[in-house]
Amino acid sequence: MDDKIPKALLDSIAKADLHKPDHASLVLDFSGIPAADSRTVFCSFVRYIESSEIDGLTAKLLSNNTASLMFPVVVRREVEGFIKRLNDFLLLRRYGKIDVRYFNLDGNAQEFAQCCSQYLLRGSRASAEAFREFYQQPPSGLDQLAELIDLERIVGQADMSMHLRRQHIWKLAKNRKPVILGEELWVSIAAMEEITGKHIIQDTWMFSRFTELLDNRVLSHLSVDQTLWEKQLFVNLNPVAIVSDNFHKVIKSLPYQRLEKLTVEMGLTSWQQNSSRSKSILEDFNREGIGLALDGISVSKLSDLPENDAGVSQFLKVHVSPLEGTDLHDALAKLPPEMMEKIICTRCETVEQIEIAVKAGVQYFQGYGLRDFVSAPEVVESILGAVEDAEVPEDDEVEAGDKQ
Repeated sequence: MDDKIPKALLDSIAKADLHKPDHASLVLDFSGIPAADSRTVFCSFVRYIESSEIDGLTAKLLSNNTASLMFPVVVRREVEGFIKRLNDFLLLRRYGKIDVRYFNLDGNAQEFAQCCSQYLLRGSRASAEAFREFYQQPPSGLDQLAELIDLERIVGQADMSMHLRRQHIWKLAKNRKPVILGEELWVSIAAMEEITGKHIIQDTWMFSRFTELLDNRVLSHLSVDQTLWEKQLFVNLNPVAIVSDNFHKVIKSLPYQRLEKLTVEMGLTSWQQNSSRSKSILEDFNREGIGLALDGISVSKLSDLPENDAGVSQFLKVHVSPLEGTDLHDALAKLPPEMMEKIICTRCETVEQIEIAVKAGVQYFQGYGLRDFVSAPEVVESILGAVEDAEVPEDDEVEAGDKQ
C-alpha cells in the first residue's frame, strides 16, 4: 500500500458500492489520448461508454481524465469487448489508447480502492463531475466522437485572435447622447467552420461541444489581451465552461477591477435546466463581483419569465426580431419597470424597433441596426430628442463587425 494514501480514503472506497456480490470494475485512464485532456472530450467518451446499454454498467469519474466502470462479472466479456473495439478504433485513427485495468471486486476490493485513491488524490474529480452534469446526450457513434477529437486538435492550434469578434452594446436615453455601455466578445463560428471544413451549426450536439472548446480558448484570451478591458466586457459562455478549472484559474488571475467589468452571459434554457449548479454559479459570481446576463430570451416570452430568474441577473438579453410595430410595442408594454431596466434589446435591425423600445423605456441596445442609427445625428435626435452635446461617436468607435 502507498503510505501517502490516507487509510480512511482507502476504507471508504473499499466499502462504497463494493458490497454487491459478483461485480467487477475496469479503471480507464485516458491520459494516453492527448485530446482527452479536454473535459469536453473526456466527458463525451464517458457518455459514449454509458450509452452502450450493457446491463448493470455504471461509470464514476476518478479524476479529470480517469473513470471506473462497475458491472456484473457475467457481462465482463461484453464490457471488455466494447472497450477493445473503442481502443482499436482510436489506435487505427492514431488518437492514442485508453489504459485499462481489471479488478474482480470479490477478491481485489482493496487493490481496486488503492488504484482509485491514487487518482482521487489528484483533486479534480469534483469539478469533473460538475462538468459531466451538463452532458446528458452522448455522441451518436464513434465517427462523431472522432470528429470531436479532430475539432479539439484544430481549435487547440488555431490563433483565436484572428477569429474574435466584438460588438458594442449601447445605452440610449431621452435627450442624451448615445454612449457605449460595453461590448460583447465571441468567436466567429463561420470563420471556424471555414478553418475546420465542417458544417458544425447543422449538428446540434457537435455545435454545443464545439462552442465549449472555443469557450475554453476565449477564457484564456481574457488573461492575455489587455485591450479587452477598456470597456465593460460581456462574454457568452456555456455552463460547462463556467464550472471548469480554466474558468476559476482565469478568474483568480484577474484583478478585482477587471472582474467588476466582466458580465458573463448564460443561456436562459441552460440556466433553468441546471438549477442546482446555477445556484452555486451565482454565489461564485456574487463573491467575485462578476455580473450575470441571461441570454436567448424571446421578447414575446419575456412576460412569462419567472421572477427568480429575472431577479438574480443584472441584464436580460432579449431578442427583438422578428417582432415589429404593434406586436413589439404590446410585448414590451406588459413588463414591469424593474424588468425594463435590465433589458438589452438584441438583434435590433431597424430604426422602428429601436424607436418602439426607447418609447417603452428600454435603455440598452445591441444589433446591426445600431451602427447606422448612432451614425445618423438627425435620426438620433428624432427619437431621443435634442441633445445638448450632439456629437456622435467617431467612426472607429462604431464597430463594423456587429453580431446577429
